[in-house]
Amino acid sequence: MARALHGIPIAHKDNIDTAGVRTTGASELFKDRIPSADAEVARRLKNAGAILLGKLNLHEFAYGGSSTVTFFGTIHNRWALDRTTGGSSGGPGAAVAADMRFGALGTDTAGSVRIPGSYCGIVLLKPTYGRASIRGVIPLSWTLDHVGPMCKTVEDGALMLSVIAGYDEMDPTTVDVPVPDYVRSLKTPTAKLRLVIPRMGFSKISIQRWPRRWMQRLMCRER
Repeated sequence: MARALHGIPIAHKDNIDTAGVRTTGASELFKDRIPSADAEVARRLKNAGAILLGKLNLHEFAYGGSSTVTFFGTIHNRWALDRTTGGSSGGPGAAVAADMRFGALGTDTAGSVRIPGSYCGIVLLKPTYGRASIRGVIPLSWTLDHVGPMCKTVEDGALMLSVIAGYDEMDPTTVDVPVPDYVRSLKTPTAKLRLVIPRMGFSKISIQRWPRRWMQRLMCRER
């Protein structure tokens, strides 16, 4: 029986440990660092049949949003080489946008998947905290770090998330709850979905400034 990602070429941001393959965090300090074990998310993708083609550059130690501060050189946007990819997952963003990989793993602490994903025009996802293990990822902030897929299509992202999601008994940040069938969920009719706008935490002024036509069209439910 074929595995979920059998033969699919992917790559990881270079702050995600890979056994026997350099994981540097894009820093000269770690330029010769070779982990002895895979990060949990890397292990799960490998077991699902994905083929690791290499590691991808990033803003050094994921501590920045430009991907220009890196031991290996500035990362350029595939759509305009004089433009930034954003960061810190600039390498995954550029590689997926340039069709060098079907998908990649990035990390997000304060926008590091979301920013380059939007700058490079690809599909991205920052999963809910605890949904995917961060064990084996060079940490920036234990309580804010996330690992997420960066792909060309929503379905590809759902497939990758289905593989990396789940409880890791060696990672206290993960949550022991069932993993939904994300790919099947994509077929849910949009008519069954409800958009909820939280009112708590927002000032009355900010809500009053929203255009009335938006409020009339949105199906809001206060809980």
